[in-house]
Amino acid sequence: MATQAFTRTKKEPTRQTVLFLLGFLVLLILGGCRPSQPTPAPWAEQEKAMRPAYASLLSLPALHRAPSYRIRAALDLSQRRLTGEAHIRVTNRTQHPWTTVVLRLYPNLPHYGGRMDITLLQADASPLPFTYNESHTAALGELPKLLEPGEEVDLHVRFVTRYRTWNLKGYWLFGEREGLLNLPLAYPVLAVPNEDGTWKVDEGIPLGDTLVAESSFYHAWVTVPATMTLVSSAVVSATQTYTDTTAVTYELISGPARELTLLLAPYYDVKQRTVNDVLVRSYHFIGDDEAGAAALDYASAALQVYSRHFAPYPFAKMDIAEAMLLNRGMEYPTLTELGEDLYGSERRKLEFLIAHEVAHQWWYNQVGNDQIREPWLDEGLTEYSTYYYYQDIYGRDDAEAVLHNRWEIPLRYIRNKGLDAPLGLPAKAYTRENYETIVYGKGALFFHTLRRRLGDTVFEQVLREYLKRYRFRIATGRDFQRVVEEVSGQDVSDLFETWVYGSPNPTHVNPPEDR
Repeated sequence: MATQAFTRTKKEPTRQTVLFLLGFLVLLILGGCRPSQPTPAPWAEQEKAMRPAYASLLSLPALHRAPSYRIRAALDLSQRRLTGEAHIRVTNRTQHPWTTVVLRLYPNLPHYGGRMDITLLQADASPLPFTYNESHTAALGELPKLLEPGEEVDLHVRFVTRYRTWNLKGYWLFGEREGLLNLPLAYPVLAVPNEDGTWKVDEGIPLGDTLVAESSFYHAWVTVPATMTLVSSAVVSATQTYTDTTAVTYELISGPARELTLLLAPYYDVKQRTVNDVLVRSYHFIGDDEAGAAALDYASAALQVYSRHFAPYPFAKMDIAEAMLLNRGMEYPTLTELGEDLYGSERRKLEFLIAHEVAHQWWYNQVGNDQIREPWLDEGLTEYSTYYYYQDIYGRDDAEAVLHNRWEIPLRYIRNKGLDAPLGLPAKAYTRENYETIVYGKGALFFHTLRRRLGDTVFEQVLREYLKRYRFRIATGRDFQRVVEEVSGQDVSDLFETWVYGSPNPTHVNPPEDR
């Protein structure tokens, strides 16, 4: 069979061809001159949770590829359980590869009294084998291959969270009592990775906070009985009611937040106002109108004081809610819970507790730290922030009275009992007798001593720079010291060694078994 040879013949371009090519080139040039279509921001939906002027914070490097949660859950009051599933997008933002990924199951802590079980765990749609730790407060998944720095994985987890009913009045952080239901951390939470590829799995104690978490983004759909009022750490983006049931689904969206919290009750009343385009709401039990109105006043004032001294509050809302916490308070992102006694028999403490807890929106929700290993860093600074509140609202004499009565006198008392200790110890190193006095009171006095060393103006510059540098990050005591010395130009190592890492009056700290 004969083969056929193909040869190229050169053809001169015709006039029509030249005109076509020129026209096509002009279209390309004109198309290139048109403005490009804007690319949606990575977290555009989260802007609903921010004040418009501060939505740009979502683009901070600290939030680049931050963990994101998409949660769907349904509450069954008759079975006392929350059933749901979460898709968690996780990026390895450390410098070391990961062989595992760890989820925290906080309801299983003894003082939470609940139970969470994982019924399904997948990584990128493939089954992920996992084991629980001994206390059932962490689930460790074995990744099928190394997750290198910069790589990401999509976790899909189904879970069932059960809560208990508390029959006695008490400081209950999790569960139900007399119709009020508190569900913080009722879903699997990504643990915080250490730089060496391991994970933080420390367990908090009832004396202190339990959570260590990265700033994350939340988008949740939660179905609850229509008879319940929902208060949340996120903003309600939409609601959907069902004609054939008595349920309602809330679509919840958060800005950068350390956690997602749900608080529900059938007997809430609410008062609200707008402060500097922030929606401030006070949720209180029916009948506690006077205290609820006062709580709204105190929270509004604290928001303005701290915005003036530290940095403007960046979120769209701030809620204050009466809860089952006796005469104490608890901070959550954009939400403060306060014990019912503060609305009644111990009303005199309400203002101070609100001034303290609102400050956590700067020193916890924005600047994070390891609250288990270094509880003084957020609690001491939050406690000292109340000095600014009383100074601005009532004058320096009232601020000094807080300093003397709440911090100096209790510290003198525990020193006389031989219970003084350095600030920089983990929470479990303290006892019931000295934990609050040292972590809160002595912590506040340390910041006041530092303020006197630096002067009012420089000290405030330090706080602003600390917030700017570590906003939506996790800081350490050494990080704060570096900010102090860089901003002030002073060596303050003597103060840190004396107050934080040593003690003015070194004494024995009772071991945990003596608590």
